[in-house]
Order: sequence, then C-alpha cells, then structure tokens
Amino acid sequence: MTRPLRPETTLGGDAAPTDATSANTAPTDAAPPRFGPVLREAREARGLTLRELAQTTAIRRDYLQALEDIQLGSLPEATFARAYLRTYARELGLDPAPLLADFDRLIRPIPLTTLSPKPPPPKPAQQEREVAVPGGPPSPEASEPALGPVRIALITVLLILLLTVSMLLLRGPAPAAAVSPPPVPVPAFPTPVPVLPPTPPPVPPVAPPVLPQGTVRLSVKSVPDGAVVYLDNRNLGPTPVLSFPVDARIRAELRVEAAGRTPLKQTIDLGQSRNLRAALPPSVLPSGTRQPSVLTDLNTGARTLTPLPPPPPVPATPPASALPSAFMANEIVLRFVGQSWVRVTDGERQVLYEGFPLVGGVLKYPPGVSVRAGNAGAVRVSVGGAPETALGEAGQVLTRQF
Repeated sequence: MTRPLRPETTLGGDAAPTDATSANTAPTDAAPPRFGPVLREAREARGLTLRELAQTTAIRRDYLQALEDIQLGSLPEATFARAYLRTYARELGLDPAPLLADFDRLIRPIPLTTLSPKPPPPKPAQQEREVAVPGGPPSPEASEPALGPVRIALITVLLILLLTVSMLLLRGPAPAAAVSPPPVPVPAFPTPVPVLPPTPPPVPPVAPPVLPQGTVRLSVKSVPDGAVVYLDNRNLGPTPVLSFPVDARIRAELRVEAAGRTPLKQTIDLGQSRNLRAALPPSVLPSGTRQPSVLTDLNTGARTLTPLPPPPPVPATPPASALPSAFMANEIVLRFVGQSWVRVTDGERQVLYEGFPLVGGVLKYPPGVSVRAGNAGAVRVSVGGAPETALGEAGQVLTRQF
C-alpha cells in the first residue's frame, strides 16, 4: 500500500515530496494439496465405496472420508494419519510416497517472511548563504582577527613547555641510594634451614570442548524400506528420510523399527550431516540363530553392529502349586489379531514396548501398565486368565490403564 505524497516546507519555501511505502510479502507459490482428490478418483475408478474400504483396511470410514476431503481436524495425530494414508494408498494400488510428501507439506507450512519497509532517503540539507547588507552588522568571519607570526611563535613555545613538564612528571622521583642493613650476629650453632618440598609444575588449563552449533541434515534409509525412524524419541517418519534438518549435537539416540524386524537402537554423533542406512533382519529366525541389526554410514562405509542382549536364563519349571497366584491372577495378556501400532508404559511412564507387533503375537505384562494402540480393534486383552475382549473399535486410537 502506497500512501499519497505530502508536501513539506523547506527553507526556500518550495514543497519537497516524500513517500513511504511498506509491503509485506509472503510466498504464494505453494501448490494446493492433491492427495485427497487422487484417493477419491482412484477409489471411484475401482468402483469401491468407503464402507467396503473401511472393512478391508481396518480404518474407520470417517477417517477415510477426512483423508479424501483433506479435513485434518477430523484426523488423529500426524503419526496415525500418515499410517492411514499409506495403507489407503496401497489398498488402491497407488504409490504412497508422493501422497505422503504432499501431506507433509500441508502439516508443515512455510513461514511467512515479513520485509521491513525501507526508510525514506534523507532530504539534502539546503545550505543557506548569508548576504552582506550595506550598513548592517559585520559577519562573524569578517570580525574574527587573523593570527600573525608573533602569536603563532608564542603558541608553539607554550606547547613545547607543556610537553617538557609532562615528561618530567611522568618519570617520577629518582630512587634513593640503597643502604646496607647492619650485620646480623651469627650464633654458635646455626639454625638448620628447613627444606621446602619441590613445587610441582603448573598444570596448563584445559580448554572446554567446543560444542557443535547450528543445523545439520540427517538422511536415513532402511532395508526393508518403510521402517519408522525415531531421533531422541521424536518420530521422523518412515524411511527413506532425506535431508531432515536437526540441531547439531554430539550424542543423539537413533531408533529404526519395522514390523517383524529386529529393531535398531544406536547412539550417533550429529556434529555434522549424516547419511545412514539401517539393515533390519527378520525377528523370527530358526532356533539357535541370532542376527543383529546393522547401521552403515554411506559416506564413509563404516558399519556398526547393534549389540544383542544376552539370552535370558531358562529357569527350572516349578510345580503349578509353587507359581505365584497373585501375579497369574492379574497378568495382562495382549494378543494381536491385526496390524496395529502399540506403546506399553509402566506406572513411572517408562516405555516397555513401542512398535508394530506381528499379527498373532502375544505380549504379557504385570498389572499397572498403560496400553495405547493406533488400531484398538486389532488388540485383544485378557486380564488374569479371563476371556479376551477387544481393546476398542477398528481404527480407533485408544489408551487404557490396566
């Protein structure tokens, strides 16, 4: 917006126009999201309804409708919404990668940049010139007397005297002559001089370590593709994660997890940008076979093996009468009849398990745990040997205490 020009009065009486403009610019080239119409067109081309797809994908019908209409307010948190979008796209035979990228651009908007207005250029000062008027008072330049050679010589002599006096004062008084002290009488038996211990050499100060600052880029790929990447318990999304901006630091915990695969947990150095690849072997192997996950730096070729925990000792099976009846009566058993993300925490909010268990897998915990599932209809719960009940409805995000 440009404000109208306004005249200002100068010394000569003329009007000098001035203008002030301010503009706030913001990027307007962001394309509208397209993953919703693409899903709807693919579904209609196959002749499928939302009810049919809700049964085949185990996702609620209103979530599928929200994805097609791009209604983020009707969807759960971003982790589950991205998983639903990936499952829906694969069910329709679409490549989920461009749709997920379109979804990420929508939930991570580009901040607007406000440009400060330029200050108006300074007005040139209009010089005034005095005009001598006959019969008027003389100007200051005309009334100031000129310095003659005598006065210049006197000023030079005074400056030399002041400089000489200043140098004499800075030197200070001359040191007095040293007077020798009177001789000290020597006793008949001289006193032994104490021997002082040697002074250890001074220890040079140790400079503190220089901590990295700024932002670095992290790229993580996995074998197989599509594993979920966590950095210090922050979900970075499924692989491949390409040039993700993170704060530079010396130690960071990297976790890569996939359903049916041995997870990877490794401490990495993020003092500079990293390009990594995680190989996750199958978690179900023949009896007596154990294979660790491997993290490889694609820039240097260095490989790091994730340490395997020692196998738990096999205790002798006590008789049925010796088993603790209190624990068996309150044991929490989770059985997974479908694919669902789940996180189990204890009473102190410590994570006991987090990931995608295998379909048909069973997890057992003592009482006092909290279970959060992304697809509650795929989780069956039994407490103390009671009949199994569903944790919730299909596609429902639910947390329950046991």
